[in-house]
Amino acid sequence: MANILYPAPLKVGSKIAICSLSSGLKEKYHGRLDIVIDGLKHRGYEVIEGEFLRQNKPREQLNAKAHAEQLMGFLLDDEIAAIMPPMGGELAMEVLPLLDFNAIKAAKPKWLVGFSDVSTIACALTAKCQWATLHSANLMQLHPDEKNPYSLQIFETLTYEVGSKFEQGPSSLHQKVKPNYAQNPDELLNPSEPTYWQCLNSTDKRTIEMSGRLFGGCLDTVGLLLDSPFLALHEFKKHSAPEGLILYLENSELTPTTVARFLLSLKLAGIFDDINGLILGRSEITQSNYDAFDYRHALDVALGGCLFPVIFDADIGHVQPNLNLVNGASCSLIADINEGKVLKASLNTELS
Repeated sequence: MANILYPAPLKVGSKIAICSLSSGLKEKYHGRLDIVIDGLKHRGYEVIEGEFLRQNKPREQLNAKAHAEQLMGFLLDDEIAAIMPPMGGELAMEVLPLLDFNAIKAAKPKWLVGFSDVSTIACALTAKCQWATLHSANLMQLHPDEKNPYSLQIFETLTYEVGSKFEQGPSSLHQKVKPNYAQNPDELLNPSEPTYWQCLNSTDKRTIEMSGRLFGGCLDTVGLLLDSPFLALHEFKKHSAPEGLILYLENSELTPTTVARFLLSLKLAGIFDDINGLILGRSEITQSNYDAFDYRHALDVALGGCLFPVIFDADIGHVQPNLNLVNGASCSLIADINEGKVLKASLNTELS
């Protein structure tokens, strides 16, 4: 029986904690930070800034213990409704063994929102505490003038009651060039490249379906932890998702060869035995500098022959925009495929 715990819906006056998970923001990004924080305040939220948010000290001066203590403070504070790190970071993995998950379980669930290294902590909260968490654009991408529907969906999702349902589909365009918030603090999402979701293991014309509970994040970090005590995907599936899982992953900095290694390691560890389908985000790094081994080849090597559907180049991760994916939520994906291309797709999520 699923026992996912959904945080209370956000409302006017709800408190949102803004904190770094492993490193603070450099001063050149503070202008953008001020803008997005003002945007939250204009929406009626009360913002609490973490002590280290604007500090970017050397590691020997600001260590994992300090970040873990700060994060624990927010996780155990029942007046906090959501935690929104400004961006991912690098080494949230160091924080995991310093968190008291038994104490967190006894606290009131609260949303953790973001992607990249945020998913390192988010997945652990879902797997070990059964808290639903939101994989979406990071706070730094949420300019108050942003009109992209995927970004606006975040604030709607945070207001949903248990039992709510919502539908998403592929974007029409995605953004190829990384934003430069230091140079232009007011930069908005500027998608220009056509989006094409693809299906790895279907070359004819058909409709594919997958369903289960959503779980996933950044392959660079989460991929190393799915078989660890902090994520323990098999145990999570056994106790909270007996119907199976839809696993989603996105790549930040891994070369295609390394992507293949990571996915093969998950396959060898039996992780894929627990999933009903796999959704992979677009990769910024599509080809190795050393040979012709590209991203598609990496997926063929690691996932060729899988019996479950594999969708890739989806709107997940470091190539904006981002789908809003609720870890722990019940989900179904229906996609019409023709020669490996996704003609249309419907991703339906239920907070149940």
